[in-house]
Amino acid sequence: MAQNVRPKILIADSYKSHTETLSAYMKELTPAIEVYSAPEGREALSETAARDIHLFLVNGFLKGPLNGFELCRAIRRLDAHQHTPIIMVLSGHLMSYHERGLHAGADLFLHQPVEKQELWRMMVLLLNEYSQRRRRETSAADTQDLEFIEIKPFVRILH
Repeated sequence: MAQNVRPKILIADSYKSHTETLSAYMKELTPAIEVYSAPEGREALSETAARDIHLFLVNGFLKGPLNGFELCRAIRRLDAHQHTPIIMVLSGHLMSYHERGLHAGADLFLHQPVEKQELWRMMVLLLNEYSQRRRRETSAADTQDLEFIEIKPFVRILH
């Protein structure tokens, strides 16, 4: 029998203010998520190993031994996270950054400063797709569905 699981999101960002802002935006969307953070790549990989992460937000310009692009590649090399969604947060709009991010394994991109509604739209899209993929790939008895996230009725998401 399927059971609901609270979505677990890991924010990998060297700047505490960015992490706090993104976390607050996510909690405003729904309190039914668990948000974890890591200020550098190695710590993000440790958190990934310790928890069943369902979505990653990675700053492309993460400080430390692993930058955000290298962290994306490392996440994709983990068997359990080959298909886990990754949103890469970039400071610039250069196509070369997008190309690097795509080659590293990012699914979608956000740009600083992050727009709250754009973050919400991407989170809902990726978490619901991830939940559907997991449901298809596992037997009905073993399925753990992520709690479905719906946008608050008073929030208009821009397309």
